[in-house]
Amino acid sequence: MRFSRGTAVAAAAALNAGAALAATASFCPEAGICFEWGVPEASAKAGSGDIFFQLKAPTSWQWVGLGIGSRMSGSQIFLMYQDGKGNVTLSTRPGANHVMPTYQARGDVELLAGSGVIGGNMVANVKCSGCSSLDLSGRTSWISAWKSGDSLDSTDPAAVITQHDSVAQFQVDLAQASISSDSNPFVESGSSGGGGSGGSGSSGSSGSSGDSGSSGGSGGSGGSGSSGSSGDGNGDGNGAISGVSGGSSKQTLASAHGILMLVVFVILYPLGSSLMPLIGKWYIHASWQAVAFLIMWAGFGIGVTVARRQDVFFDQTHSRLGVILVALVSLQPVFGLIHHINYLKTQSRGIFGHLHRWYGRALMVVGIVNGGLGLQLGNAASRYIIAYSVVAGVVALLYLASIALGWTRSSRSQRQSKQAVSPMAQSS
Repeated sequence: MRFSRGTAVAAAAALNAGAALAATASFCPEAGICFEWGVPEASAKAGSGDIFFQLKAPTSWQWVGLGIGSRMSGSQIFLMYQDGKGNVTLSTRPGANHVMPTYQARGDVELLAGSGVIGGNMVANVKCSGCSSLDLSGRTSWISAWKSGDSLDSTDPAAVITQHDSVAQFQVDLAQASISSDSNPFVESGSSGGGGSGGSGSSGSSGSSGDSGSSGGSGGSGGSGSSGSSGDGNGDGNGAISGVSGGSSKQTLASAHGILMLVVFVILYPLGSSLMPLIGKWYIHASWQAVAFLIMWAGFGIGVTVARRQDVFFDQTHSRLGVILVALVSLQPVFGLIHHINYLKTQSRGIFGHLHRWYGRALMVVGIVNGGLGLQLGNAASRYIIAYSVVAGVVALLYLASIALGWTRSSRSQRQSKQAVSPMAQSS
């Protein structure tokens, strides 16, 4: 059969048109971490239906998550991590106010062929038939997060994860991610994916049984992406991506808040309180605690900033207790000043002296407990929880030792005073 020049031109035009109909949108918020979307024409016209998206990241990342929504609370999160068998686990988790999202099985989510560990990358090709809150002909808000570290090597979709290293929020114009057919676009083209075979969840429990977190058997062809991005962090989905924000600043601020409050309540306040029984110089004690007081307010301000940005201020135990604690600590300098003035007049501790002492001790205990709640809220790694517990335990022992030493010195001083007074009484 012979083709004329006109026929060739027409065929080329048809091919270009077909390519345009299969133009997935992609975005790489971090080097190597890329997401890609494809919306079948039928779904776009109906305003609902199947949507395809891909999560891709180097295996140096412990987990990577993509979510539908403008913030974590109320979002639909899709989490990917290695299963330790050359495949990936996909875990569907509803987001809830910056605590670790927990697994919830979904029958409308399927892990497709081409998924697995391919060429040093984790790849999850996902089909969602019932994803809500999507504007398939316009812009939809998405969130993403990722965590570096050792592989989870877990097939359990409910695996425990630690807090992310960084995040990104952005919008995707799904109208620019139109594909012609209602089929997996990430293995049909394969123009940028790694070859070979990969794990596939297209069969098994990720489909009919609704266990979207399972990783299936071996995949077929290994195309992991159609249009894709280079992975340099600059992919913009051919203009489909907008409103990009985020990064590691929130986590940096949260870490700063935690470190400052740990230093204040676990180290500075207990050691400052120990100075009175050990040294007996009120001005050293007052100066030390004043510095700790100022650092506490700095840490509190950072904590409020983080909580408001994450929309969790006064929304869970840690932040509520923290606000109350800082307010109560603010009374402690007043009690200390009143005690000092009364002591100068009476040379005795008095009611405010006892109040200042025991009130302060109680607040330190509450502060240490709230620090533990903060670690729990942030899904801190076990090593940080252990380190916190060890430091708190050591400081507590030192503090108790200082109290015992102070009590011993006070008892000895009282005995010496009585002995000095007794001969004088006899001579008189």
